[in-house]
Amino acid sequence: MPGTSTSWARAAAVVAVVGGLAATAVPGQAAPRAMESTHTPAAVVVARGLHNPRDVQLQPDGSLLVAEAGSGPDTPCTTPGTRCLGFSGSVYRVKGKARGRVVTGLPSQLGVRGDGTTAVNGAIQAEAARDGSYRVVYGLNGTPEIRAALGAGGEAFGTLSTTDGTLIGDLTAHEGHHDPDSANGNNEVFSNPHHFVRDGRDFLVTDAAANDLIRIHPDGTTTTEFVFPNTRLPAAAPTVGPATPAGQVQAVPTGIVRGRDGAFYLADMGGMIQGLSRIWRYVPGGTPTVIATGLTSVTDLDVDPRGNLIALSYGSRSGSPPADSGPGQLTRIDPRTGTATTINTGGRLKEPAGLSVSRGGDIYVTNHTLSTNGELLKFPARR
Repeated sequence: MPGTSTSWARAAAVVAVVGGLAATAVPGQAAPRAMESTHTPAAVVVARGLHNPRDVQLQPDGSLLVAEAGSGPDTPCTTPGTRCLGFSGSVYRVKGKARGRVVTGLPSQLGVRGDGTTAVNGAIQAEAARDGSYRVVYGLNGTPEIRAALGAGGEAFGTLSTTDGTLIGDLTAHEGHHDPDSANGNNEVFSNPHHFVRDGRDFLVTDAAANDLIRIHPDGTTTTEFVFPNTRLPAAAPTVGPATPAGQVQAVPTGIVRGRDGAFYLADMGGMIQGLSRIWRYVPGGTPTVIATGLTSVTDLDVDPRGNLIALSYGSRSGSPPADSGPGQLTRIDPRTGTATTINTGGRLKEPAGLSVSRGGDIYVTNHTLSTNGELLKFPARR
C-alpha cells in the first residue's frame, strides 16, 4: 500500500498507485503470446469537456455512464502535502444523441503533491440503480484518518455508495480494520477502491491501494475475498520503496468483469512497471489463477461479443502521473489460451482510464483523464 509520504506521487486517474516506484523500463519482461496487431476503424469522439473522467459503463438500456472525478473545490488548495474537498464530481450520460450530466455535486478531492502539482480523486465507476439513483465507487488514496480530515461531505470517499447518500459498503474502513495485504509484507494501511461488479446480491470491489478484492454483503458488512500477491522484480530492477519488500512490486488491482463462462476476470497494474500487469481468472470459493502476463498498467477490462477479454492499458512503459508513461493501449485476450493481440488505436490514447464494449463490439474508452477537458472515444467494431 502506498505510503503517506509518497501517496500523491502517483495519485491520478487510475490510481492511488504504489508510491515511489521508479519510472524506468524493466528489462526482460515476457510479453503476452502472439502480440500481433489488429486494425480497427479510426476513433470517433463521442463527448468532450469531461471533468477528470474515469470509468465508462454500458447500461442495460444501451446508455453509457461516465464517472467524472471533478476538479476538487472552487478554490483549490495550494500547500504541498494537503488535500481539499469540493463537490464538482458528476455522472455523465450518453443515450443516442442525448448527452449531459444526470448527477452533479458529487464529492471531489484535490491533492497537492510535494512538488506542487495536483491530482484529483472522486467518483471512479457509476451504474444506474432500479430506484433512479446511481451506485458510485469513490477513490480515496488514503486512510480512514485522511478521509475524516476532509470534513463534512467527504464520507463517501473510499466507499461504494448511492447518489442519494446510502452507504453500500466501506472499503476504506475494511482496510483500516484488517490491512489484509500486510501478509505480503506491505507495511502501510492505504485504500483506493477502484472497480465493482455484482455477484448475486453481493458486490465485489477491487482496492488498488490495498491490493485486495473485497466482498460487500447485503447488510453492508465486508470480507476479504482474496489478496493479490506482490510481483517479483527482475534482478536489474530498482527497489521500489520502503512499504514493499525488496525485489517486489505491489499488484495494484483495477478492472473486474464477469466472463462468458461465469468466472470473474481481474487486472492488476503490476505497480505501473512495464510488462508486469497480470490478468486473473477467479471463481468464488476457488483459487485465483493468472491467465495472461506481460501487459503494462492495465486499468480496466471488458468482454467482447465473442467472449474475448479487452484490456485497457494506461500506458505502454513504466511510469505514472506526472511522468510520461507513453501512449495507452488496447489488447484482445483469449481467456482460454491467454493469447493476446494488440488493437491498433492510431496513437489516440493518452492517459486513458476506463472502457466498455457494446453488444456490437464497439469499444468505448475515456481519454485524457487527468484533465477537465477529457473525452469519451468510440473505436467502432469492424463490420
